[in-house]
This record gives sequence, structure tokens and C-alpha cells, in this order.
Amino acid sequence: MASGTLRTKRIIESRKVTKPRNFFFVFFLFVFLSGPFSAGFCADAPAWGIQAEPWPEAGAIFHSDPRWLGGDGATSVDLGDGRVLWMFGDSFVDPARTGTRSSSALVRNTIAVQTGYDPTAASMQFAWKTKAGRPVAFFDKGGDTWYWPASGILLGKRLLVFLMVVRAADNALGFEADGWKAAWIDNPRDAPDRWNLTWLISPQQQGFVVGAGTPMLENGFLQVFAADGGNRDVYMVRWPEAAARAGTLTSPQWWAESTAGGMDMRKGKARPTPVFKEGQMEFTVEYHPRMQRYLRVQTGDFLNPCLAFSTAPALTGPWSSATCFFSPPEQGGPDLLIYAGKSHPMLTGADMVFSYVVNTTDFDRIFSDMALYFPVLLKGRITGDTTEQRR
Repeated sequence: MASGTLRTKRIIESRKVTKPRNFFFVFFLFVFLSGPFSAGFCADAPAWGIQAEPWPEAGAIFHSDPRWLGGDGATSVDLGDGRVLWMFGDSFVDPARTGTRSSSALVRNTIAVQTGYDPTAASMQFAWKTKAGRPVAFFDKGGDTWYWPASGILLGKRLLVFLMVVRAADNALGFEADGWKAAWIDNPRDAPDRWNLTWLISPQQQGFVVGAGTPMLENGFLQVFAADGGNRDVYMVRWPEAAARAGTLTSPQWWAESTAGGMDMRKGKARPTPVFKEGQMEFTVEYHPRMQRYLRVQTGDFLNPCLAFSTAPALTGPWSSATCFFSPPEQGGPDLLIYAGKSHPMLTGADMVFSYVVNTTDFDRIFSDMALYFPVLLKGRITGDTTEQRR
């Protein structure tokens, strides 16, 4: 048996996962969700655009703990008072600090809390749970399902986190999305190992993963994106702000183009309308004051994994065609996959901050190439005239 196979077997056994194809979130992102872009995607840039470049001085923060040896996703949530929550999917954790992934445990999710908004000067505290002396996922209920972090939002003094539920399956991928779960943390100002976590009732709708993108408070509602697990359509669901602040998510309202407000999908009156197509499970949305529009950032598809943006006058659209603004230098490399393009508007030190992740289909390489599987940070800025965009 080859040494790479032995390493793989050891890691998988430590996680009680029976199929190697369950290994990384990337295969769900690209095989299950991605399709070819429309002709408009990555079209010529408008009169204004986004210019971005690598920011290795900032990315070094993800290498600051010798026990944490990489993870994907890299979703950020502003906790206020200069603190930022980072949430990662499958992560390598090495409590012995050997510096090698072959000696690490691979857990389904981890988190970190950054102190200081400028990543070049901030500190980072990574966190996971421990069971029987071994690292396990931070968000973990046990059983035959696991969680990959989707998004989160601070509601007053409490933190609401959305998670994708995943279970093993006898299909080409070895796993499948199985809905969503929300978690409530009532003391996010404390260190993560002291957090009080409550699992919330999370009404399921077949095929939808609630919590994709970026949750936002707007017009008296908590507005949350939801991805269709069967294609790349993205929908909008909402709750009254008062209910959300109380941790009550039992009556979601789904947006449909024919309604002025929300609708209760459980009543079966109509199927919700996608707010945009050609989305991803991982993207971000923010309101940009200079443009006076909403800005969406995501990665492209498997063949063209550029970081791209699109804009809209409202969360429900209409959204413009996406435009590429940064082509990762790793693009086109053998066996490499690029995904999880996101914006992080709470970070400082640059006008704009973006991230993406580089993974590989070469199972041995992920253990030996420590340049892979850490979030990559970019710094950017808007260029050109945004006057036309505001009209």
C-alpha cells in the first residue's frame, strides 16, 4: 500500500468517514452545483470596476497557529468591538504541532476569532472541540450528519449562525446536502471555548440550503439567501427582525416575484422566485455606499474560477451579469481547484478585502503542499466612474 494511501486511510478512519470522496467541500461546490456560465458572465468590464491583488502580509494571519494547518470556506462575521469570527469547513488540526498534515486530524469545521480589523496587525484564536483527546468539529451534534458553515450575523448581543447539513450518501460524490441548521450563541463576546450554543428549530424545505451568502437586516426583516441544492438558483427567505432577535425561525417567508413582500412557502401558494441564477453555495453580498447598490462577490465555475462581482439596486435584484475582476495566479495549475470567492467588508488596511481557497484533486498533494488549502487574501479598490452604476 502506497504511503499516500496509508495517510489517507489514517485521516479518514480518524473521522469515521468510509469514503474518500467525502473528503472536501470543494467537490460539492464544483461537481454538484457548478455549471457553465452564461455568455454574460465575465463579460467586458463596465466603466468602473474592481482592481485586486494578492495581500500575503494579511494572509499570514491564517498561518499564525501551528496547530491549524488549513481549512476552506473562510466565512467572516463582524462581532463588533474589533472582533471578527471566521468559520471554516473541513480543517486540518495538529495538536502535536508537528507541522505536517499527515499527522493531523481532519475535522468537519473549525472557527477562529480575529482581534483587530486590520489582518496585518491583528491576532487570531483558532478553536475546535475535543473528544476523547482528539480534535472534533466546533459545530457538531453527532450522528450520521455533519455541518459545513454557511454564514452568520450578530443580532444585538447574540450571534446567529447558519450551517449546511450534510450526510453520507451512496452517490457519485459520497455525500449530499440535507438541508440547513441554525445555531444561537448568546455570549459571542466571550472566548469561543466558553460559548453557550443552542440549536434552533430550522424548518426544512426540500432542496434549499438556507444561509448561503450573507444575512442582512433590512426593512424590519432578517433577509437570508438560500441556495437550491439541485442547481445554481439562489432564493431569498426572511423573518421579522423581532422574531429573529428572539431566535425564532419557525415561520420563514419566501420571496416570490408576484408578491410585494414575503410568502409562507409551507402554505403551498406558489413556488418562490430565484433572486438570481448562476450562483454558488459560497458568495457574499454587501451594500456599497459609493455605488449605492448591493455588491455580490463569488468565484466562477470549474473552468473559469475568476473572482467576479455583480450589482443590484435591491437584494431581490435585478442583478447584473457578473464580471471577472481577478484571475488567481493558481488558475490553470494541474489538479488545482479554486473556489469560495468572498468579500470581507469589515476588514481594514485596504479599501476592499477578498478571499478565495485553492484545493487539489491530487489526494497526496494536499498532504505535502502546504501552500494549498489556506485562505488567500486579496486587497482591492474600486476604479473608474460609478456615476452610471448609481442610476
